[in-house]
Amino acid sequence: MSNPRLLPALAPLVSGVLASVLLSGCAGSASPGVAAKIGDETISASRVDEATANMCTALSAQFTSSGTIVPMGVIRQGVIQLLALGSQAEQIAEQYAVAPSVNYERDVAERERAASVMPEEARADYIEVMSTQALANDILEQVGRAELAAEGFTEPTVEQVTQAGADVFKVWPDVNGIEVDPKYGVELTNGQLAPADTNLSFALSDGSRAGMSAEPDAAYVSSLPSNQRCGG
Repeated sequence: MSNPRLLPALAPLVSGVLASVLLSGCAGSASPGVAAKIGDETISASRVDEATANMCTALSAQFTSSGTIVPMGVIRQGVIQLLALGSQAEQIAEQYAVAPSVNYERDVAERERAASVMPEEARADYIEVMSTQALANDILEQVGRAELAAEGFTEPTVEQVTQAGADVFKVWPDVNGIEVDPKYGVELTNGQLAPADTNLSFALSDGSRAGMSAEPDAAYVSSLPSNQRCGG
């Protein structure tokens, strides 16, 4: 499987986010006030903004110590991808009647320890967002085993389990649907939601587009107003 480019600018600090889970879907027009529609669930624009601000708060100390400045737009892209992945994983878990295992609980505990030194108001979102990949991996493995068991496999290999679970995640949006407001700049590419210029109906300036780039120009990022960048 390929690796989703989630929070690309944050990769050196949050390497666990870039594990291998396929998130399929389509970038479409969500309803007003809705950032994304994932199957039967919606993620509001206000929820994305809140989580984005809290992720910036949670990671600001690390960014500052490393001299890193990240556009809020890049953080927002990663946040909406992870929130969408979490929603998809939870709905798949409900469909297959499985629950997160001790592996996920262990990851959450590690995030809780890391969050203990962060501002209190940012901790919950940091833990939720940063543990999403572990949740998806956990559910992927369980549904993969369930699919193979239904097919008569008694001792499947790790590769077979992973592939079977990935197939479930990949096919799920075709039946249930995933839509993301184009303003967030993500679209389905090679079986995953990834940063892209999806603002077909928005007359964005060159500067705005630069801020949505996976690797924004350093001079441009430094020139952003303080409320549009994180770290520094």
